[in-house]
Amino acid sequence: MAESAVSFVLVKLGDAFVKEVLHLHGVSEQVEKVSRELTRIQAFLKDADTKHVVNERQKQWVKEVRDLAYWIEDLIDTFFLMVPERKPGKREAVKRLFVKTKKLPAVHKLGDEINQIMARIQEINESRVTYGITNIGEGVEGEIRQPIQPLVPSDVDEAGIIGFDEDREEIISLLLDEKTTRRYVISIVGVGGLGKTTLARKVYNSEAVKRQFEIRIWVTISQTFELIDILQKIAEQLQIEPPKDLSEHQLNKLYQALTNKKYLVLLDDIWTTNLWPLIEAIFPDANNGSRIIITTRFLNVAEVADPISVPYKLQFLTEKPSLELFLKKALPNRNGNEECPTDLYEISKDFAKKCGGLPLALVVLGGLLSRIPASYVAWDKRRNTMNWANDGERCLAIINTSYEDLPFALKSCFMYFAAYPEDYKIDVGPLLRMWIAEGFVPQEENKTLEDTAHNFLEDLAQRYYFIFFWK
Repeated sequence: MAESAVSFVLVKLGDAFVKEVLHLHGVSEQVEKVSRELTRIQAFLKDADTKHVVNERQKQWVKEVRDLAYWIEDLIDTFFLMVPERKPGKREAVKRLFVKTKKLPAVHKLGDEINQIMARIQEINESRVTYGITNIGEGVEGEIRQPIQPLVPSDVDEAGIIGFDEDREEIISLLLDEKTTRRYVISIVGVGGLGKTTLARKVYNSEAVKRQFEIRIWVTISQTFELIDILQKIAEQLQIEPPKDLSEHQLNKLYQALTNKKYLVLLDDIWTTNLWPLIEAIFPDANNGSRIIITTRFLNVAEVADPISVPYKLQFLTEKPSLELFLKKALPNRNGNEECPTDLYEISKDFAKKCGGLPLALVVLGGLLSRIPASYVAWDKRRNTMNWANDGERCLAIINTSYEDLPFALKSCFMYFAAYPEDYKIDVGPLLRMWIAEGFVPQEENKTLEDTAHNFLEDLAQRYYFIFFWK
């Protein structure tokens, strides 16, 4: 994120209008020095990234650079907030602007603050050597990356369900069981990354289930939730007026909309036992075979939802489906085991074994290897340099390695997703414009910023698509 902040400031300082205004105030030479030093610092930041900075002193240096960039950006923004509306590119307008603003307090302090910034840059440059961030051009050479393939949602869906065919059929049979007419809850329980949501989606969208239930509702809950939001999402899918509050009258509207209907409600990713007692009353039990599916990491959540129903505990993938899923992601243009080169087959088994049957880890690791040459040398090098962890830390270690493998410009874009709430539906257009506004997207020859940003999103989606669906 620090390099993006520096890049954004350099773009601002390079603006022709900004240059001319600063020239009229007699500080252009100082600003040019700041710009040159920032350009050098930007190069060191890229070098630090290729060397995978993990040293705490180096991390502190990167933080200091980021704070410096924000300081400069704030100075520029504060200065131009003090000046009236302007017309860039017109010299006479600049002259009038100078006359109107030359006596502003911000203008008088501009030179002094730039001097302070130069002094801070000097300190940062001196500390850079101490922190060991040196030798531009001698960083780790990045591997050749494979071209981005267009996303095909159907392929993604098939890759995600590998190894869960029996689970899917068993849950569907529970849903369609005519002997059990009471409304009951089927709980899919398992650790994070096991594929609960993917399995639930496959069940939810099966043709047999679609034919059986008059109403189907899907609501994602997640770790933090507001009850009114959940009820409004249910009302939206029922195509009725959403409740304005949690009064009995408002809740009764939802109850009536489901009365005498055979419905399937899927509550995805429940984290707490508190939700079900709050929401249960809106789901009528007319002994007509209505069903509720919940996905959760916690057995006690399932027990609270329906003490009689036996939770469906999702298991880790066995060796064969693990390898199949890994190869499907690592070699996306080949037909899994059948077209896996002989020299890669054994090393692929080792990679799959390291993931311990956790689908998310298999998908992420496979996606990581799909970005480097499909050769034994390249894969063995990756295997030997990975920081393999144990048990619950395994998946995080693999995801972290995948993040470190991202091209430099993509890292800030990826981290930007943390600004959104969990399970939030993100509109692509505004997201890309925010990336551009933040300075994350560099100008590429013969491409608009929008085109480059869209390519960034395609690349991230190809690498991390399953992160947004596997739970």
